Amino acid sequence: MNEKPHLVIYPTVITKLFDDFEQYQNELKVYSLNIPHVPRMLSHGEANGFDGGIWTITTNRVKGKPYLDDPSFDASRLATSLAEFHSFSLSKGKCLCHMDNQPKNILLSGNEFFFVDFSDSRVDYPETDVSHLLLFWAEEFTYMEFIAIAGCFLNSYQQIIALDSKRWTKQLKLSIYRFDFRRTMFYKKHPSADSPRNRNWLEAVV
Repeated sequence: MNEKPHLVIYPTVITKLFDDFEQYQNELKVYSLNIPHVPRMLSHGEANGFDGGIWTITTNRVKGKPYLDDPSFDASRLATSLAEFHSFSLSKGKCLCHMDNQPKNILLSGNEFFFVDFSDSRVDYPETDVSHLLLFWAEEFTYMEFIAIAGCFLNSYQQIIALDSKRWTKQLKLSIYRFDFRRTMFYKKHPSADSPRNRNWLEAVV
């Protein structure tokens, strides 16, 4: 079927059911590492009572909301959280990247950010994850709002992980291609009128 995992939500835990073994393995690798800002895995394995292969991962439930639902979210704290997530596996310039860091996959719970849904995760350059995340903001905010919030994010992130300007240019182009393809397929929301200007700022900022 190759669809996104089905979620079964309980008061304190969430169980994901996978019919795609590769997606299951991708998520299992992430949850097995006990990375900061990722829900804790409680159990996993092949499920009984289904026709065909079904695998499950159960984690604790983060009672949060997509962070962009809160217009006052702390961009600096999110940057630190993502940098700590990346730092956990960073080696020779690459790290585990989320690759699908749309707002609904970053939950704000109190003052903490949690990353969820790792079906598309892979080892890549951190510039890939960061540029893709900021493209959502480029669609959301006016130019003045964007440069303030994105600048704050990048300053905080680079206090932990320095971004390479040449890699940034290359990975930003790839992220734009991937972002626009996904937006055409899935997103219906109209972008900010300042989106082209915001993207131009991203090209020059690192």
